[in-house]
Amino acid sequence: MYLCELGVSQIKDFFNVVGSRVSVRRFRPDPLPDDAVRNVLWAATRAPTAGGRENWLFIVVKSEEVRKEIHKLLIESHIRYAIKISKMSPERIEKWRRAMEEGMYLAPLYIAVYIDLRRLTSGGARDINDAEFIMEVQSAAAAMENAILAAWSLGIGSVWLGVPLLLEEEFNKLLKPPPDHKLMGILALGYPAEEPRTRNRKPVESVSIVI
Repeated sequence: MYLCELGVSQIKDFFNVVGSRVSVRRFRPDPLPDDAVRNVLWAATRAPTAGGRENWLFIVVKSEEVRKEIHKLLIESHIRYAIKISKMSPERIEKWRRAMEEGMYLAPLYIAVYIDLRRLTSGGARDINDAEFIMEVQSAAAAMENAILAAWSLGIGSVWLGVPLLLEEEFNKLLKPPPDHKLMGILALGYPAEEPRTRNRKPVESVSIVI
């Protein structure tokens, strides 16, 4: 179906999903239906992909045991981020730690997104100056955004977690991706435990230039 064939209500529904989406950090423990998870993954695979390579791998974590271990690593990686990058005060870090230990970021489902470095013609280069690597990162990011929006359209909240990159080796030991796969991020998904509230964003005019 082409955009011109979509009804007005369908177009409005899309913009409502985009406009109402928020990052959810506290989730109900209810498991997500298998068909909903599959639809979220399907949406991820419809993202733009550099060179048509579809160079992504989604590791879906439902196991309670593994989810608890992920949550422990998320706490550790968030604290590392707070100390080394965000430079939070000790008081704020301790408050954040308590919130996480009480269940923030503990989700009924996690999706870890990887790319296969073996498929890069550069032989696995992964520095910020390698254009092909950057394009693979962008493709994975597009897939994650598609998954987030699809989940929200189904009433499922999510939060994009980049801090696992600070403990990539530890997460890899737990998730056991195939060789030469690089972690791009983890999505935590579940039904929101509290009423989501949207945040204001900068006006379009302040972040765009027309030439």
